[in-house]
Amino acid sequence: MTTEVAVLAYPLVDALDLFGAHSVLVKAAEADAGLRVRLAAKDRRATTSCGVSLAVGADLADVADADVVVVPGGRGAASAATDADLLAALRAAAERGGTFYAVCSGVLLIAAAGLAASRRVAVHHGKRALLRTHPVGEIVTGLVRDGRLCTVGGDAAPSVKSVDLAFALLADRAPGAVRAVAERMEIVPGRGQAAPR
Repeated sequence: MTTEVAVLAYPLVDALDLFGAHSVLVKAAEADAGLRVRLAAKDRRATTSCGVSLAVGADLADVADADVVVVPGGRGAASAATDADLLAALRAAAERGGTFYAVCSGVLLIAAAGLAASRRVAVHHGKRALLRTHPVGEIVTGLVRDGRLCTVGGDAAPSVKSVDLAFALLADRAPGAVRAVAERMEIVPGRGQAAPR
């Protein structure tokens, strides 16, 4: 069975958050890990915080239908968290039993959609006050799983948050791909991840 993964792009999404996770997941999909990875945006276009303009192959209907949704952070996260269409797509995915993975301020969208209430979540240290304007449980640091939500942020580490989050997703959904992808990328997964054997 194939797991449908949507990586959400929105205006001013952080390029490293987006491409770090997307790169790991696409390599796993190429290794036939049972994942189908799609980059999705509201208008099938987005410009990252560093000015890279993206044309993507999926839209919000693909987010709503996804088994797993990855929400990167970025300067545009607070604004994206007020977009009714984005929030509706996230809620629709949740109603279908979707699982969510958020990098840093990407959790703002999940919280604004009402999907982080009473959950332990991590966020960039500079976004804690903003996150508290939404219903959330405890705000922590590092990589944390709470039910169908996995978030990373608020700490400094020698590894990249979005890459660590993607490896957490692989550990959950395609554990057999962790070693192959780590070796291909010459990466040792960080933040709570076991080194591949």
